[in-house]
Amino acid sequence: MRRVARGDGDAFALLLRRYESLLYGYLRRMLGNGADAEDVFQESFLRVYQHRARYRLGAPFRPWLYQIATNLCRDRLRSRRRHPEVSLDAPIGPDADGPAPLDQAADGRADPAQAARRAEATARLQEALNELPDKQKAVFLMARYDNVPYDEIARSLRVPVGTVKSRMNKAVHFLMQAVRDIWP
Repeated sequence: MRRVARGDGDAFALLLRRYESLLYGYLRRMLGNGADAEDVFQESFLRVYQHRARYRLGAPFRPWLYQIATNLCRDRLRSRRRHPEVSLDAPIGPDADGPAPLDQAADGRADPAQAARRAEATARLQEALNELPDKQKAVFLMARYDNVPYDEIARSLRVPVGTVKSRMNKAVHFLMQAVRDIWP
């Protein structure tokens, strides 16, 4: 980041490549779709470059990057709530939420009941994850999927480590409740 702060474009490209998959995965899970994740990813790195002079040399980069990305996610999610979108690709009609076609049934290698239970639990977890408050969702995704330590999450979100632990505990409890009848 020291080289980026001096305007080194090669160093910026290296930094972008280093965090590309990690940050994009976080954004995709946080926002729920690839198009928004790509937009926020690009905006995050644009802001990193625009505000490179504000970066405190010697400070860890990842918390600063996640702070920028998380704030942009919050803005995008707030905007979605104010201006909901309707997908033109979503199925409509009486069979829109119907069962999957027979050719998508279990492949014979796994027990169909287990596969169905796993699929239902996955769907419920995804729904529950989408229902989490943004603050809890950000903590859960950073910790669970990106393996970001609590102290880095705390720096990213500018909250005490205890708050991160509390948000994580609430998120896990909420998600566990979502699948309690499938996996007691």
